[in-house]
Amino acid sequence: MLKPFYQGKLDTFCAIYAVLNALRLTHNIRVLKARDILNETLLGLSASPEAFRAVLEQETDYCGLVDGMLRLQSRVFPLEVRQPFSAGEDPSVEQVWQCCRSWLVPGSSRAVIFRFMRHLTPDGPPVNRHWTTADSISEDVLHLFDCSHEAEAILNVRKDSFVTCADDVCAGKLLHIQPYSIRLLRLPL
Repeated sequence: MLKPFYQGKLDTFCAIYAVLNALRLTHNIRVLKARDILNETLLGLSASPEAFRAVLEQETDYCGLVDGMLRLQSRVFPLEVRQPFSAGEDPSVEQVWQCCRSWLVPGSSRAVIFRFMRHLTPDGPPVNRHWTTADSISEDVLHLFDCSHEAEAILNVRKDSFVTCADDVCAGKLLHIQPYSIRLLRLPL
């Protein structure tokens, strides 16, 4: 059974690991190749101290990093990448769910990458800003192929447990999936 690559406990590279895990699903990359990609990405970031600091200190939404990695890796690994929602759009939970459902066809070697914000209370700030990869979906659960192996890691997202707009965070819906961050990946047809 294919397992995700796991992120280190102290680093802030979940966006990088989300891309690596998506490539694991679409192209079955192995550890050594994933390490090469990780090292290339970090070396590239280090060329721009401001960009590298933004990644280290979580002062970015990482979309540019994710898109750059996908663009660069698609030169080596044939890859079709789609962004179903732009930053200006405000899709509903149902629209995001249907997007994932229609994309994650069983046995299709597809992946969905996205960022979520996790809140502990409806009126508090997010305690976790995390990029992840989804590999499958059932009737009401999105299954994550996630880089975290922390005890409190989110490995499944129930359809009734998240919102797509920060203002809608409430009791029972403390997870905010940012629709503009969603990237759909598959092998080109």
